[in-house]
Amino acid sequence: MTVAFKTFGCRLNRAETAQFEAGFSAAGFTRVPIETGARVVVLHSCAITQSAENECLKLIRSVRKKSPDACLVLVGCAVEAVASETLQGLGLDLIVPRTQKEALVPLVLRHLGISGTFSPIAPALSTQRASLKIQDGCDFFCSYCIVPHTRGQPYSRPFDACLNEAKAFVDAGFQEIVVTGCNIACYADGSRSLVDLLAALASLPGLGRLRLGSVEPGTVERDVIARMAETPKLCKFLHLPIQSGDNAILSRMRRRYTVEGIERTLHEALERVPHIGLGADVITGFPGESLEAFEHTRALVEAFPFSNLHVFPYSERPGTPAATFDASVPEPERKRRAAELIRLGRLKRKTFAQGLVGHPVEVLVEHFDREGLAHGWTGEYLACGISGVPSSHKRQLVTCEPHAAEQDGVLLAHMIA
Repeated sequence: MTVAFKTFGCRLNRAETAQFEAGFSAAGFTRVPIETGARVVVLHSCAITQSAENECLKLIRSVRKKSPDACLVLVGCAVEAVASETLQGLGLDLIVPRTQKEALVPLVLRHLGISGTFSPIAPALSTQRASLKIQDGCDFFCSYCIVPHTRGQPYSRPFDACLNEAKAFVDAGFQEIVVTGCNIACYADGSRSLVDLLAALASLPGLGRLRLGSVEPGTVERDVIARMAETPKLCKFLHLPIQSGDNAILSRMRRRYTVEGIERTLHEALERVPHIGLGADVITGFPGESLEAFEHTRALVEAFPFSNLHVFPYSERPGTPAATFDASVPEPERKRRAAELIRLGRLKRKTFAQGLVGHPVEVLVEHFDREGLAHGWTGEYLACGISGVPSSHKRQLVTCEPHAAEQDGVLLAHMIA
């Protein structure tokens, strides 16, 4: 039998889809592109914004129309966010809530009348890096975010279960593991925290390198920086969803930190981890964001060498407190401010890339172009094109020396090891 997937949204959703695929593979299914049609179609939804939710619902209708006989399965945040009567009217065969997500494959098999038990296997080496889900859920309840309602309370996977899955990834040939979750800063198994887990993962024999997903400011980010400074296998890249550079807006967002705290963290990262890549999420045009407040955010971005800036104009998410806030910023102005920060982010990315010229970097080789140039990502999370790499080194880590940075911040390098 065949199965197809469409995954919306975050890295965590992609990690969960990989787990679903492993389960279907163990049951004898073959994955095919969703465009070709499949016996089972799994739509892994996102509801972080209204537009993301709408896109998912549109695809459900399209798939049902094109593949009337397929077993159509919906999982993910839209299951919790969309009214049940709306979902029931879409022609879905299975709607899997978050409490049954881990049983998705058995539920589908039962629906198809397939008996037997199947043990999930490690995913095939069809991608270059593996995503390790270490926790789910969040209880921070930021005023603009629906996630605590769609994913529920924080839950951490057992420490040993995380290590065992990571070992399976290494045994399957993965050189890079990405640690992901809904809010990984909340990870805790007894007295063991995220930093303890990172130390154990980094010590796994055969692992090339370890990469972190985003870490909430005001939590364990300074402990992470300390671990990063002393752990060569931990990629030198720190992504912080700072959202705003104005304390009044951060308070209105119900964030758990101040601008001054962010600045101290960024300074510490730059002092302790040379050439660290810094990423950030920023929202522009949040209700109440004056021009002065926006300038505070722009000044914060300007002050630090961010290499990876994700900027989003604020979008009302029904069901969150912020959707009812007064002092709304007109949508064109939200987009104008976002465009300004995006331009600044591109400039800073190029400047950061130029700073790596002449300094050896490690790259995971993902593919080769027609001219034989290898392409991949550095530990600092910059795209890199490398000459002199044998074709046998695909999916391997290589050390190279950048000699130039292109306009968009892509490095050009020669392999040296």
